[in-house]
Amino acid sequence: MLKNTIALLFFASLAMLIVVTPPTSEADSCEVSTVANGVFGPIEIGISCSMTSSGSEESSEFYIGSSAPTGCFKNDGTEVDCWFMGFWWSSTFDQYCHVGNYLDDNPLWDEHRDADGKPIGTLYECLVNLNDLSNFFIHWADDTPVTPVVPGTDPETLVRQAVVNLGLHPPEAGVSSYIYPGYEDWGLTWWVGAPMWLWTDDSDDLQWGTHQLTDSDGGLTVDATVTSTSITFDPGNGDTPVTCDTAGTPRPWNPDAPLAQHSPSGCDYTYMDTNTLGDKNSRFTVTASVTWTVTWSSSDGQYGTFTSTTQSSDNPAIHVGELRTVLVPPQ
Repeated sequence: MLKNTIALLFFASLAMLIVVTPPTSEADSCEVSTVANGVFGPIEIGISCSMTSSGSEESSEFYIGSSAPTGCFKNDGTEVDCWFMGFWWSSTFDQYCHVGNYLDDNPLWDEHRDADGKPIGTLYECLVNLNDLSNFFIHWADDTPVTPVVPGTDPETLVRQAVVNLGLHPPEAGVSSYIYPGYEDWGLTWWVGAPMWLWTDDSDDLQWGTHQLTDSDGGLTVDATVTSTSITFDPGNGDTPVTCDTAGTPRPWNPDAPLAQHSPSGCDYTYMDTNTLGDKNSRFTVTASVTWTVTWSSSDGQYGTFTSTTQSSDNPAIHVGELRTVLVPPQ
């Protein structure tokens, strides 16, 4: 096996620079935590941000160099980082390597030329000792060993694109308001002081449900779980929105059902004010937004979570009226 010694300037004190570029949005707050176990030991960087993007609230956490699998292993099964400085882990040679830059007339090619004398295959420089960057083994291969994804590829971007491709549906804002017989021109109507049930369509798992995603790009593979974790209803009257951790319970039309009955899922809202008396166009518009939590991991050892929201688009407008008790003499 040939050995080539190349003089390199090696710093006794190694400085590592990690640059985190946030998404193109306005970050409201970020927290960074680090854990280091020496120059060549495991390093963990945790970043947690809350940001507003495209009118929706998103939060994100991810980790680098974590305990998640890196996807790179020695021949004895020991897990290793996929990259060491500019060298990638070669499972073929069981060393950190990079492609050597040798001219065609270099004697190292002499045993690896075609009939016309041109070099064939690839010469790799592989580190003998991680503490000595000037000492290499030279390996030749007639094919290219598998190279891990280049550091800097953003797995979260790949996950976010996979979520976009999933095509989550806008939630439908279901409300227990009805068009009452004989009062059709008033449209959807409900009554002040009565709990109005709220829900969305959980039979459509793109409105409310759980999905498993896998995607790959440039040698990087990501796996993600996308789960609806809450739905928020804005009653449209300026009150604090109602947030539910379930999809709610639909309330079918039943004129004999007690108006005071609460939703069995606890997802309802009670209006305490009516719309303008006698004005059919005075209405409250109910909107809904579902928060989806995305938990992901990647083949390069990164993992994390972020949230995304879907907004309702076809929203019910309700006239809230008042029921009055009329006393009549017994018959």
